[in-house]
Amino acid sequence: MREEIRPPLLSRMPNWTWVTIDIVVAVFFAAAFVGLATSRNTSAPETIDYAAALATSLPIAVRRFWPRAVFAIVLIGGLGMRAFLIPHADPLCLPLALYTLAARRNALLALLAAVAVGGQGVVELPLTANVRDQLGLVVAILVASWAVGTAVRQRRLYTERLAVHAEDRARAEAVEERLRIARELHDVIGHSLGTIAVQAGVAGHLGKTQDMSRTLASIEETSRSALRETRRLLGVLREDDETEFTPAPGLADLETLVERTRAAGLEVGLAINGKVEGEMELTVYRIVQEALTNVLKHAEARHVRVWIERQEGGLIVEVTDDGTRGQARPYGHGLTGLRERVHIFGGEFEAGARPLRGFRVMARLPL
Repeated sequence: MREEIRPPLLSRMPNWTWVTIDIVVAVFFAAAFVGLATSRNTSAPETIDYAAALATSLPIAVRRFWPRAVFAIVLIGGLGMRAFLIPHADPLCLPLALYTLAARRNALLALLAAVAVGGQGVVELPLTANVRDQLGLVVAILVASWAVGTAVRQRRLYTERLAVHAEDRARAEAVEERLRIARELHDVIGHSLGTIAVQAGVAGHLGKTQDMSRTLASIEETSRSALRETRRLLGVLREDDETEFTPAPGLADLETLVERTRAAGLEVGLAINGKVEGEMELTVYRIVQEALTNVLKHAEARHVRVWIERQEGGLIVEVTDDGTRGQARPYGHGLTGLRERVHIFGGEFEAGARPLRGFRVMARLPL
């Protein structure tokens, strides 16, 4: 069982939880500011003092819904906080409103406005050391709130872009995988059905029971092989990790492929000089398989030569025949798929009629 991926704890908290916290914080600040307005004024507080205290604190309850409006109200309310706060500016609600705004949009102008409002509440003439310290503290708190909010916003945008990029990449990989499976199915089914069709046609003209039995046995073996490979390819699409897949064919399976082609009445010569490993084996097998399929379907040939040689600069795979319809040979999806396979490895692919007769398929694969 794969472990479930869970988001961080703060991300799992529902919105109403955060709103409840904001309401509690807003009520706490409102009570604190009203208390300060009552206790620290040298004279009896006026209505404007209470209005400033409430305007600075209560909007925090809805800061997540209307960040710009809340910031503007808290900013204006902060103009009246000089009378009862030390330092004479709001170091709590205004930074919180500024953080909320910066976390959602570019808030550089908001930072400058907050610094201006906070500074006017602190600056007094003459500029004593205490005034400078208070001004530095207010500016530092505001700048830190803006910087943290901006970092959160940029992190959120970065995460969203990563998610979009990952989705695009997954979609591209899925398309590539579908194309690969389509090529595999074309190669497997195309070759097998082509061989079966030729052998079935030959069986209809055979008069001897022994020859007919041998041909029908070859048809049976080709059908079973096609069924095994088709199951392997379709098994790739299953999500069951316990599924056992048939290994992909390689150079060791070329002799079996050649024997099935010979059973269809085509004389095939196979020469392999060198070893190939990894995914390259499947590519070589598919090149030979598609080339033999085309010969059976279209060439009217009697002899085919399959030559595989590992050279210093790469691997050469060549399939030639002596068919009489080389000039009119159709260039279908099979050869197009082979060209794509070879280009994936950065190789070269050629397919065309030979000078006198027959057809030639050649691939040069780098190692």
